[in-house]
Amino acid sequence: MKNDLRTLIQFPQIEKITTIKTYNETEIIFFEGEMPHYFYLLLDGFVKVYKTDHKCNEIVLHNFAPITFIAEMASIENFKFPASSVALTPCKIALIKKDEFIAILQTNPEISFLLTKSLTRKIKALEGLLNRSLIFDATTTIASYIYHNEELFKTKKNKVIASELNITPETLSRVLKKLKDLKILDNESNIIDKNKLEVLLNF
Repeated sequence: MKNDLRTLIQFPQIEKITTIKTYNETEIIFFEGEMPHYFYLLLDGFVKVYKTDHKCNEIVLHNFAPITFIAEMASIENFKFPASSVALTPCKIALIKKDEFIAILQTNPEISFLLTKSLTRKIKALEGLLNRSLIFDATTTIASYIYHNEELFKTKKNKVIASELNITPETLSRVLKKLKDLKILDNESNIIDKNKLEVLLNF
C-alpha cells in the first residue's frame, strides 16, 4: 500500500474507528480551548485555523488543503486546541477516534510513518512561514504563497489573502500585476509559467 495519507482510512483497523463528516462553508470544526476527541483528516475542501485576540481580531495561523491532518499535535499530546478551525469551503473530514488511533500508532509502524510524514510537512510549512515573515520581500512572499497554495489562491478573495500575509490589499494588487506583466500569471491569476515562479523564489 502506498505511503500516503490518502490510504490511511483504507486500513481496516482505521476504517473501524473513523466517521466521515461533511462540513458546510463557514461551519466551525472545533473551537480553541476544546479537548480533542478525534484526529481530523481533511479529505476534501479547504480549512482555516485561526486565533482571536483580545480585540476580537482574527489572526490566521494556517490554511489547510487536502489531504492533511489538522491540529494533530493537540490530539497526540492530549491538550486543548490552541486555536479554532473553520471550513473555508464545503469540506469532508475523516474523524478518527483519538484514543484508539494512538493505540494503533504504537503497534503499527506503517501507519505511524504516515503520521510522521504529516508532521514533517507541518515543519516545512512553518519554515516557509518564517521565511515569508523574516526574509522575503512582498513579491517573494506573494509568489511563495501562490506556489504552495495554488488551488486555495484561486478560491480566496484578495482582501483575505492580504490579511493572511500581513500586507495591504494595494500591495497585493501591485505584485499580482507585476507577476502578470512577467507572464507568470494570466489575467485570471492562474499560473502559466511555474518555472519562472520557481526562479523568482530561488533568486
